Amino acid sequence: GFTLVEITFVAGIVTSLSLGVYTAAMQRGKTIDCVNNLKQIYQAVIMFEQDNDYLPNIKFFPNSFSDPQGIHNVLKQYGISGKVLFCPCLPDELNKYGTNYIWNDNVNGKRIENLSTSTWLLTEMTAVSKKIPPPHFGMYSVIYIDGHTSTEPKVNITQVE
Repeated sequence: GFTLVEITFVAGIVTSLSLGVYTAAMQRGKTIDCVNNLKQIYQAVIMFEQDNDYLPNIKFFPNSFSDPQGIHNVLKQYGISGKVLFCPCLPDELNKYGTNYIWNDNVNGKRIENLSTSTWLLTEMTAVSKKIPPPHFGMYSVIYIDGHTSTEPKVNITQVE
């Protein structure tokens, strides 16, 4: 037979492994949610461009929840609101301005067809800080101007402290 100590030891290992697998699976699920959020926002951006013949003029990041140039306010009429505007992997403290994604304001007023497919459109706000770790297993979720998504270790944007 087995001693109580051996059984307890094996039970502890199994519990630790299952918790690790569970945590990793939850994180992967949140990453998938984030990518889906970016795709939904992208669809609204496409609808905006089809209605106006140019990309919306959105701030890099809104100053407040009521900022008229915040992505959450500009795209509200296209059905974008609520959890879609937030990466679920980022802490809730970063959700106070209507979104925790940042917009590439270099595309404002332009047409998608005139931009390079390597131009990023949206990513998580933590991509501008070297001090905050990337939310998706050391990666950032990014959507590009042509609608493809990727998770990458670095986004080509200006870093801030």
